[in-house]
Amino acid sequence: MTIQEYLLTKGPTLSSELISYFQKDGLSSEAIRKRLSRISEPIFKIQGFFKDNQTFFYHIDHYNDDRFYDSLRNALKKSAKRYYAIIVALEYHNGYILKEDLASYSFSPVKNLISHKKFSSIIEDLIKLKVVVEENEYYKLTERISSRTSNNFNYYKAIELSKKFIGNQFYDYSKSIGLISYEKGKFNSEFAKFQFCFTAPSYISGLVKYDSKIQPAFVVADILLGNINDETSIEFFLQKIQIIKTQTTSNFLPFLITNGLTQEAFKKLKENGIIVGLVNKLFGEEYEELLKSLISVVTNAGTILKTNPEEYFQLLLQLKKLVDGKTNNLRGDLFELAVGYYYSNLCQSLDIGRKINFHGNYKEVDVYATFQDKFIICECKAYKTRIDLNIVENWLSTKVSFIYKGIREYNSDKEIVFEFWSTSGFTEDAIRFLKDKQSNLKKYKIEFYSEKEILDKARKLKANKILEIMREYFSISV
Repeated sequence: MTIQEYLLTKGPTLSSELISYFQKDGLSSEAIRKRLSRISEPIFKIQGFFKDNQTFFYHIDHYNDDRFYDSLRNALKKSAKRYYAIIVALEYHNGYILKEDLASYSFSPVKNLISHKKFSSIIEDLIKLKVVVEENEYYKLTERISSRTSNNFNYYKAIELSKKFIGNQFYDYSKSIGLISYEKGKFNSEFAKFQFCFTAPSYISGLVKYDSKIQPAFVVADILLGNINDETSIEFFLQKIQIIKTQTTSNFLPFLITNGLTQEAFKKLKENGIIVGLVNKLFGEEYEELLKSLISVVTNAGTILKTNPEEYFQLLLQLKKLVDGKTNNLRGDLFELAVGYYYSNLCQSLDIGRKINFHGNYKEVDVYATFQDKFIICECKAYKTRIDLNIVENWLSTKVSFIYKGIREYNSDKEIVFEFWSTSGFTEDAIRFLKDKQSNLKKYKIEFYSEKEILDKARKLKANKILEIMREYFSISV
C-alpha cells in the first residue's frame, strides 16, 4: 500500500502513525521520513502544531469534510494539547466565548514565557486552521470539529451571565472575610503570565513574604458553570497551576469555582492542592437554585416569555432576595427580557439574542419580535449614564444597516422597525440625531424610548408587571 492509498483508506493521519504502519513492511523510520518529506499533491500536510515535530497528512479529497475534522481533532487531542484545550473550552461554553475570556480557559501564557507558546499565537494558528472563527466580540468553534451536534449561543449567554454573577459574589465573599485586599480584585487578569477569571492580592499572615518590602500572596480563580465537570473539563486548570508552580516564587491560593464535579475530578483537584469552591457550599443551596433558574430563563427566553412569563418574574424575585437588589452586573440582560415581555403578548413570535446572518457574518439582536405585517428589532440598554451620540451613530451605521440587509435577504415584504430602549435616556445630541433620522429614513423606521416613553407604553398597555420591574430593577421612578 502506498502512502496515498493509506490516506485515502484510513483518512488523515499523523506522521508517527504512518511511520509505525510502514515499519511493519520492514522499512526503517529514516526511509519512511524521506518518503514523507518528498510527498506532494494531492497529499497535503499541516505542520508546526504537534509535539515531536510531527506532521498531519491528508488527501485533498478529504479536506474540509467530517473525516478531516474528526482526524484533526484526534490528532490535536493526542499530540497538541494546548490547542486541544481551546477546543474543549469552546465546547464547554456551547461553541462561543468572549474573546477577552478565552485565555482564562487555556494553559498557554498571555505574556512571553520561555518554552511556552503564547495564547495569542495559539489562537492565530487555530483561526488559520479554520477550527476557530472570529464573530464580532466572540470566538466561535467550527461545528464540524465539535463533539456537540451544534453550537448554542443563547445557552452560552446564560452561562456567561451566570459566571459574571458568581464572579461578583466570590469577589464580595473574599472581601467580606478579609481574604483579599479591599477593592483590588480584577476579572480576566494576569498572574504569573497566565490569565484567570479572577485575581486579587492577599495580605493574610502566613501567606505574605518579606524581602525588602512585603510581597503579597494572590488569590486566583477560574469559574466553570453549567455542567458536571469531569477530568477533561478541569485539565486546563491543573496544567496552568502546575506550570505556574515552577515559574513563580509568590504564594498563591488557587480556587476553581463550579456547581458540579465528578468524584474523579474532585479527587484530582484535591490531590493537586486546589481549593474547590462549590457554589452551594460557598454561598448556599439557594444560590445554586438561582443559577439553574438564570440559565433556564436566559437560554429559553423567547419561549418562556411567550408561554410562561411567571418564570422570569420568579427569577427577579430570587435575585432581589439573595443579592439585596444589587443586580448591576445583570441589568442589561434582564432589561432585554423586560422588553421581550412587553412584546410577548403582542407579537406572533419572539426571539431574545437572535443572531442575524448576512453573507456569513453575524450581528446579535437583543429582542426580535415578529408580527403579521412587520418586524420590530430592539436594542436594549440599561446604563447608568445617558446614551450619547457616538453610541446611536454606531448603532445606525453598523448594526441597523447590517440587520436590515440580513432580514431583507429572506423577507422583502414586511415593514422593519428598529427601536432603541434606554432606561437612562439619551443626550441632547443623540436625541437631535435620532429625530433627524426618523424624518429622513425611507427603507425602515426607527423609534427610541427613554424613561418617560417606556412608562407611557407600559401604562397604555396596562402592563403593571413592566412598571413594577422598572421600579425594582432599573432605577426608573414609577
